[in-house]
Amino acid sequence: MWTTLGNPESREAAAQETRQRTYIRGSIYDRDGVLLNSSEKVNGDRIYHSDYERAFSTVTGYYSPIYGTTGLESKFNSELVSSKSSDDNKRGHDIVLTLDADLQQAAYNSISNIPEGAAVVLDAQNGEILALASTPTFIPSELEENWADYSQKTGLFLPNAYKSTFAPGSDFKIITACAVIDNGVDSQTVNDQGSYTFKNGQTITNYDSRSFGNIDLDDAIRYSSNVYFITKALEMGADNLHDSLKKFLLGEDIELDFTTLTSNLDFEDNRDEVIGSIAFGQGKTEVTPLYMAMACQAILNDGEMIKPHMIQSVTAANGTANKDYEEADEPEVLQKVTSPETAQRVVAAMEGAAEHYGFDYIGPDGWVVAAKTGTAQTGTSTNAWIVSGAIDADNGNTPKYVVVVMAADQNHDGIYYKDSVDQIYDALVAYDAEKSSDQTSD
Repeated sequence: MWTTLGNPESREAAAQETRQRTYIRGSIYDRDGVLLNSSEKVNGDRIYHSDYERAFSTVTGYYSPIYGTTGLESKFNSELVSSKSSDDNKRGHDIVLTLDADLQQAAYNSISNIPEGAAVVLDAQNGEILALASTPTFIPSELEENWADYSQKTGLFLPNAYKSTFAPGSDFKIITACAVIDNGVDSQTVNDQGSYTFKNGQTITNYDSRSFGNIDLDDAIRYSSNVYFITKALEMGADNLHDSLKKFLLGEDIELDFTTLTSNLDFEDNRDEVIGSIAFGQGKTEVTPLYMAMACQAILNDGEMIKPHMIQSVTAANGTANKDYEEADEPEVLQKVTSPETAQRVVAAMEGAAEHYGFDYIGPDGWVVAAKTGTAQTGTSTNAWIVSGAIDADNGNTPKYVVVVMAADQNHDGIYYKDSVDQIYDALVAYDAEKSSDQTSD
């Protein structure tokens, strides 16, 4: 007779089923204690607090006795239905996130008209994820009555902000720019006549076939010259480009406290057209919006990539904190992607690009925006991106926040979504002011 005795996974699944019939499921909160998901009785319906239900559904996910779990409800199912205590009224652990409910709502609102989109907000200093919104989204409290419809929607439960990967397009040039400088091929200008023809006869053009004449790195970032980055990639060579891109952990699994980030970096071979395509964010390169936020954060932060995190605490009903999820005193540096000198040069170029795009945004404390747009061709449509950061110019050019917006399978270029980014920065002003007020009162 078959049993679960020799199968650890089956034993754990059976144990979780037992706990779910014993414990009231723990609650999930935002960073300020705003209640998001909760339960009132064992195996009872999950309560999703309606003010933020859609905005958070692609992060916290759902719990259903019929259809199981997704998102954080799945990742932390074991903790949510256990407390390792006999005197805790049989309640599971509570989870507090680094996400801010108002910022999450603002991020979701900014992309709510995009059928397949994402918005990410990072604290550039400590790696806290402040918002992580995706579309399409769903209403978890209506899951069971709408299951037939929800289950037919491709990618509904695969959040675009951190689970799905996309061709980045020209926003990837901020990464390639670091390789250009670090490999010493940045000193000479490139004569950009609007297109580049490889030895095999394949021709790649700039967006709208625009030509820019003799341009340097700053110009190439500002005007998004494919020709410049193809030329420089071939000048440095495939091996050097590959090694520089790998410093950004491209193509590697990155373990975070709530998910595993994936990306794809495939040189296939050393053909010129492959190298050139990679250099301006096409080819087989694919990344998540959260990854691009990490790359931007690293460049804003003098080349140090900080590990993002979204779990602030996991606490049992008797007040005992799970030490595996305690926030560290200092941010964890994942990787040194480039030198401070290189990073600062790329940031200056991004500031010039942001000015070119019309980002005249200056916050009340002297913030300056650094940005790069991207428009990746994907057959008959495009992936449109804006990757950006806010810098406190009045406080030693300290990086403050990273904001990324992505719209997949659209017929627009990246700059079309500037209003979405502006909306998020407006919400960040309010968030930052409130945070500064709280710190002052403490």
